[in-house]
Amino acid sequence: MTRHKKSSSEKKEARKLEAQGVPAAPPKPKLKKIEAQTESRAPGRISRLLAFFKDCRRELHWVTWPTRQETVKSTGVLLVLVGVSALYLGIVDAIFTLLLGLVTGQGR
Repeated sequence: MTRHKKSSSEKKEARKLEAQGVPAAPPKPKLKKIEAQTESRAPGRISRLLAFFKDCRRELHWVTWPTRQETVKSTGVLLVLVGVSALYLGIVDAIFTLLLGLVTGQGR
């Protein structure tokens, strides 16, 4: 940790406070000035597109890819759920078709 150098007036003030029994406050650190990085011109469409793809590629390194076994299991579960949903919707559709036919008088 770097220490702030006190000026002579700050030293005198600190001595007065210490003589009165007031503990001296720690020096305030000087903040470094952050310079804004500015380009000479705004990026064009092509450079923004290239930057987008570079960012996409960089983010893909963070992806946890599933194993082949996990993919096969997930696909199997998905196919079973799609089959059950299709069966359910087919039954509901047949019931509503029958009821609609009875209400309109076109059914037996």
